[in-house]
Amino acid sequence: MIALSSYRPHLPYLRLKMSLLLLTVLGLSVWVVRAQTSNPKIAFSQMRIAQNMELIRVADQEHLSQAYRGALWAQLASEYQYATEFSKAEDAYIRSLDLLKTAPSAKAVYASTLDNLASLYLIYGRVDDAETARKQALTVRDKLGNQSDIAVSRIHLADIALARHQFKKAERLALRGIEEMESSFNPPKQDMLSGFITLAYARCSRGHRDEGLMSAEQAVAFANRNFESESLAAGFSLETLGFAEWKSGATQDGEKAMLQGIQILRTKLAPADPRLGGALLQYRDYLIAANRQVEAQAIHEQVTRMTSQAGIFCSGCTVSAHSLSKTLR
Repeated sequence: MIALSSYRPHLPYLRLKMSLLLLTVLGLSVWVVRAQTSNPKIAFSQMRIAQNMELIRVADQEHLSQAYRGALWAQLASEYQYATEFSKAEDAYIRSLDLLKTAPSAKAVYASTLDNLASLYLIYGRVDDAETARKQALTVRDKLGNQSDIAVSRIHLADIALARHQFKKAERLALRGIEEMESSFNPPKQDMLSGFITLAYARCSRGHRDEGLMSAEQAVAFANRNFESESLAAGFSLETLGFAEWKSGATQDGEKAMLQGIQILRTKLAPADPRLGGALLQYRDYLIAANRQVEAQAIHEQVTRMTSQAGIFCSGCTVSAHSLSKTLR
């Protein structure tokens, strides 16, 4: 979620107008959404999309700053992505970047938007495009000099390496990012958790299973300290722990943790969300390894049905850092 507080218009009457507009859109959009869907997660997401579209319309009408309008478009893109409307999300991200790239006060938001666009590219398997966007984000953050943000970019690039099966590089980048964030003031919690998760997957995939299990346990402990018990953070960290336990030979513990994670993700994510698909495919792989072919096939068919709703096939989905690079909500 991109904070818009830095881009509010300065004139008092515009602030009042925006506040009234939010209340009006909130009231109207609830009725529209109720007529369209009974899924509460989708309904709330569609309501937020309607709010953002109306705010963009007013911002254009009032000729507000590029930075403010760019942040609104980035917020809309985030809502579309959460709602698994990926084509609309990509269009909104590009509109946002066009506005933000020439706004001197919006460099940090510009870098975050590049990161979020990269997350979207990873859903489609466009790893080269994702890497380009994340390298651009790192370049911007290097110039701004915020050490915590630079560390975030390293963790996000570690995720690219993970997608390429460059596990040693992923481990190195994630470890460096975690160390830099730990030494910085008030690092973003979701990105710190992403670092532990990426590190766990990279180490297990390299065959360093004891170290990978330790990183997964760190992820769960960090999530328990900093997030609610049934949050997305808890769900992703349990998925990571389950993977690490499975690879370390504790298969029953691993299955239990994976199922706990999946249960949480089902309550927090839209059915077509590729992050849920990735968690289910990880469990499918576990079932195949356990010679439970019938159950594995059932999971595979379920994921195929789910992801076809969003126009993608999730054969390459993974529960990795890009799953956590956005706000955990």
